[in-house]
Amino acid sequence: MALISCKTEGDRAVSHITKSMEIESMARVDALVSECRVCHGTKEAQRGPILDGMEYWYIYDQLQKFRSGLRGQNPENRSEHMMGLGARKINNDLESALLADWFSQQDPKPAVRTVKGDVEKGKKFYEQRCASCHGENAEGNRLALGPALNRLEGWYFLDQLRKFRKGIRGYHPKDEGGKLMMVASQNISDGTLKDVVAYVVEAYGPADAPSMRDRLVPKKSEKPF
Repeated sequence: MALISCKTEGDRAVSHITKSMEIESMARVDALVSECRVCHGTKEAQRGPILDGMEYWYIYDQLQKFRSGLRGQNPENRSEHMMGLGARKINNDLESALLADWFSQQDPKPAVRTVKGDVEKGKKFYEQRCASCHGENAEGNRLALGPALNRLEGWYFLDQLRKFRKGIRGYHPKDEGGKLMMVASQNISDGTLKDVVAYVVEAYGPADAPSMRDRLVPKKSEKPF
């Protein structure tokens, strides 16, 4: 049987994928994507981030962290803990790679602007504190372990910054990128976090989508009576 080697991050062992495992994993992709979409689609009120259009390397890296226990082990971070449970359905490194590839190939989804802040202050802060790791235009910097920020919805972006600041994300000693963000987010006020999120989303983020209110409330008549 042919063997396919899939190296994982850090000091984890190399996983060997047999040809039969490869065929089985390829056949599972559609079902796995459908399960992921339950939380990472746009239909649920309480959901995870939209993954469409995110970088392959970052999605794969995060899936591997969930699978290995570098993320998802702290019940205080409820959404991450749930993702840790969900990641158990991924059987091997190849399935992580296939899922990461599928989502990275999708067109980015529009998002409702949910975070208000001072864009000019956010721009100044971003240039001083964030651009070196996440790119001048929020395009990311893999060498600095900084993912692109231009696909993030405002609510999720702000939520993760708060979790880094609180120490319930990036807490594992082997989560190198997470540790960097946890340290970098300390002692930043909520107002400043909102400012930088508002700036990044406005300048580089997903296309603006109409809110539920905009979609459901009838437009005012243009008639003068």
